[in-house]
Amino acid sequence: MSKLIQTQLEPDGLLMATINMQDRTMNVFSFDLMDALDELMDLVDHNNEVKAVVLTSGKASFLAGADLVMVRGFCTEARTASHDSMFEQCGRLGRQFVRLENSPKPWVAAVNGLALGGGLEITLACRERIVSDDKRIQLGVPEIRWGLLPGAGGTQRLPRMVGFEKGMNLLLTGRSMTPQEAVESGLYREAVPAAQLLDKARSLARELVGTPYDAAKKFPHLDQSKVPAYSDATARKVATHFKISEEDFKLYPAFSAIVDSVLKGAGQSLTEATTTEMNEFLRLMFNPVAGRMVRTLFLGKVRVERELAPTAEVQIQSIQTGPLSPSLQQWDVLFSKLKLPVSNSANVPLNHLDITDTQGMMHRVQLDTIQGITHVTKGLNAAVLCNAGPYGRLIEIVGDSNQPAAKIMASLAIKMWALPWPSNSKTSLMQSLKDLPLNKQATHAMLWAAENDISDISYLDVAACLAGVSAGWTGGPLSWFWDEQESQVTLLNAAELEVWHSIKPQLAKACE
Repeated sequence: MSKLIQTQLEPDGLLMATINMQDRTMNVFSFDLMDALDELMDLVDHNNEVKAVVLTSGKASFLAGADLVMVRGFCTEARTASHDSMFEQCGRLGRQFVRLENSPKPWVAAVNGLALGGGLEITLACRERIVSDDKRIQLGVPEIRWGLLPGAGGTQRLPRMVGFEKGMNLLLTGRSMTPQEAVESGLYREAVPAAQLLDKARSLARELVGTPYDAAKKFPHLDQSKVPAYSDATARKVATHFKISEEDFKLYPAFSAIVDSVLKGAGQSLTEATTTEMNEFLRLMFNPVAGRMVRTLFLGKVRVERELAPTAEVQIQSIQTGPLSPSLQQWDVLFSKLKLPVSNSANVPLNHLDITDTQGMMHRVQLDTIQGITHVTKGLNAAVLCNAGPYGRLIEIVGDSNQPAAKIMASLAIKMWALPWPSNSKTSLMQSLKDLPLNKQATHAMLWAAENDISDISYLDVAACLAGVSAGWTGGPLSWFWDEQESQVTLLNAAELEVWHSIKPQLAKACE
């Protein structure tokens, strides 16, 4: 048996299967874990001593979904691969879940922590599901946030379990549920204290031994009677009902792919509906939007958060603020939520901040917002606060990023649940980009990147999307330009074309 899923057969035929990817902080569906799941299902199917299965996790979380590095690879392969080869590869997990679901031996999911995307989908394929009652546990299908749909049965099982209205809401918003909400919606049978979870799952699995799989019993909304018949007009009407604007419906293909998958799959068997869903998923693989969103808003964002994280060498002791202009009141809101000593001081100039570290050193920082026009006082760093958006919040740190004030400000940004991004320039790049059309954002960003000789050009795209100056579907101005270069390069003037050629190798490395 694979080391990724540890098994223990108990005397009464109950198989405890524990997912535990030792080399990862969280379990995720990778090619290796899919291989391990096949091995596990073979064991269950062919070993007569196994009567039922309890599936759980050896980590604090249950399963965080698909390995998005793998998904990003799918997006890259789709540039040259055939539909059939992509269907075979991308549809594997969905086929595995159909097999698991139809097993004559009952599977019970004992969810001890976060279960998102594929992590939630595998629990939906199980005969029954129970979850720890910890309110911090997140349960959901967040794929829409990265331009995807849950392609292993999520668009089919959710509406059949919780109904069309609730299921579509979860699919189109990507929001998470608490364990209690999951139970109230009918998605999970019970939420129990963590210490009782495995024993409860064992008891439930034993009760189910010998009972055949009954889809009508599992799915309260199996008939899908409330799902309207598919047509283009109906799909758009459904999207409007769920407050998706015409522009977003056009720019984010995942919205239409999710709606179409649910409408087309209604009334089909889950085997047929899984095929329908995968064809919609492949629409997204063959469209560059999903690739850009995964690349920038997940993989890039995670890398930026890790690599730009401030060191713990110097800690913040206290904060003093000067008077703030009305346009900077967003800063006041953030200060009020800090778990640090914050006071007002007449000794601090208008729209400035003094941060005292634990070594007694004071660092002055100028404050601004993305709506302002930053003229940075000579010798200081400026912190430009951007609006919070669906992917987080950015604080751009203008000026020399090697200054102690820039580093202590980065620590403060983290405490404000914002990503500190040192643009290392004399003026705010985010302010200069915010009102430009996308093609102009791209050329401006290229000029800036060439002038500043940054180590990883993809950081700029992450910053632009988090700051809200570039829409999520673009993946950032440079990522968008890379995908659209065939039509866009011909529009560059001579100076811009020279810059394009100078940064092209670096952009190729970031985007391929």
